[in-house]
Amino acid sequence: MWKWLGGCLVIVVVVIAIGVWTGYRKLSQFSGPNKPETVAIAAPPSRVFASIANADSLSIWMAERLGVRVSHHGMLVPGDTIQMNANLRFNIGRGREANSWVVSDIKPDQMLSLEMRGDTSKRLVAQRLYNLTAKGDSTLVTSAVSTPGLDSMLAHRGDTIKASDAFISGATKLMMSSLRMQAHRELQLLKAHIEGHAAPPPP
Repeated sequence: MWKWLGGCLVIVVVVIAIGVWTGYRKLSQFSGPNKPETVAIAAPPSRVFASIANADSLSIWMAERLGVRVSHHGMLVPGDTIQMNANLRFNIGRGREANSWVVSDIKPDQMLSLEMRGDTSKRLVAQRLYNLTAKGDSTLVTSAVSTPGLDSMLAHRGDTIKASDAFISGATKLMMSSLRMQAHRELQLLKAHIEGHAAPPPP
């Protein structure tokens, strides 16, 4: 019996190790210098903007499988809150603050700016910016991600390097890699939705 339990434990450890390694390899693709990403979509800016900034279209390309929720239908306006992980919000435990994207600025057919803030504290966590530029019959969509809240917190700690500083720095890099990977995937889904073809597999 002990041999059987030992064998099961080894299998579990191997499965967990494979999962961690796979996740690390995926995130490592987005751990380099933070640069905006641009994708060309075969549609005019008005069509692309209608998908990016319409509350009814967000669930098609944003937060794949996790769900989003907005309090109204139609076009987004500054101040709108986009609840993330809408399909999983009931799993959030006590003491853990959820984050949502808040529309900070919007220019029809040109730009959408989002800020990720804590639902309770309203603390700024991250920013997303979408810029649209017409190019012939297509539209160039440039997506940029930043974490000004965390960057500012690290900068104010000065030169006092502690174990907690290293942890926060590592957590910030991990979060940035995750946000960049999500942004990359969402651009793929947006392009596939507008152009009417299947999206490529996730990275």
